[in-house]
Amino acid sequence: MPFRSWDWRYFLFYLGIPAVVATYAALNNWTILQLSGYQTTLAFYAGHAFVPWWTSAIVTYLCMRLLKPWQPPQLVILAVGSFFACLIVLPYSNWLTEYFAVGWVSGDSDGTLSSAHIYNQFGFWTFTARASVIWILANVAFDRFLGLPRYRYVAAAPAPIVPALASADLSVAATPAAARVGAAFAPEARQPSHEEALRFLQRLPATVSPDEVIALKAEQHYIKVYTSDRSFMTLFRFSDAVAEMDPSAGQQVHRSYWVRSSAIRAVRREGGKYSVELVSGLLAPISEANRGLIRELAKARNIPILPPL
Repeated sequence: MPFRSWDWRYFLFYLGIPAVVATYAALNNWTILQLSGYQTTLAFYAGHAFVPWWTSAIVTYLCMRLLKPWQPPQLVILAVGSFFACLIVLPYSNWLTEYFAVGWVSGDSDGTLSSAHIYNQFGFWTFTARASVIWILANVAFDRFLGLPRYRYVAAAPAPIVPALASADLSVAATPAAARVGAAFAPEARQPSHEEALRFLQRLPATVSPDEVIALKAEQHYIKVYTSDRSFMTLFRFSDAVAEMDPSAGQQVHRSYWVRSSAIRAVRREGGKYSVELVSGLLAPISEANRGLIRELAKARNIPILPPL
């Protein structure tokens, strides 16, 4: 996923959690704090938190790809990924411990902290158990409660039924400008029923009606569903979600964005890039191929263009 598309949940997951783990571990090891001070102790535990955390993210993703033919449950993917990540990180963890332990042992004149104690506290199974518990709980929490799906396979949505269109429906000349804009973006399929339109909305952690959706955003295998005051992430194919929305309600302004026409507050230009501003403040980019249609929509609905295109 492109770095520029990260929101606060991604920064919290990849940076916040290992930072909290490192700080908590440093503050709870009083013996090492007395020998090395806070900064050195924090650096030691940061090395034991950030590198294993990022390694777990990469290895778990690779395990998910390799296990795709068998489609195992999310917990299995997380457990397998954490185990192999610990195997990979173990040599680094031992080296880091030995590197810091040289200073600790030399400064331990009373013998309260032996080298054996330092090395044994990071035994493989202890290290793996702790890392796996934190990794699994964090991923499940972000998936279930923060709307950031983690390491789950995409359930393919049923293909929409595409009936033959009557030649009379293809007449554009007799339609108003706003209707022509909507038709230009509409898929060649019948308008789905209310029940069908809820297929991707039923995956959300909260109840959202189709009329509340003001934008859809594609994020790899996921889609982000925007309302006027909330947003949710769910596993669903972007093209299928767009097909389920009412074709006359909005349009796909970019390969990664669908927006509701009535939610567009303004069209904005920054340098050579164009975007639509929605009532929620969300800015959705406009692809070059769609600028003419958005200009026509803005004219039909009296949407301000800032500055003029």
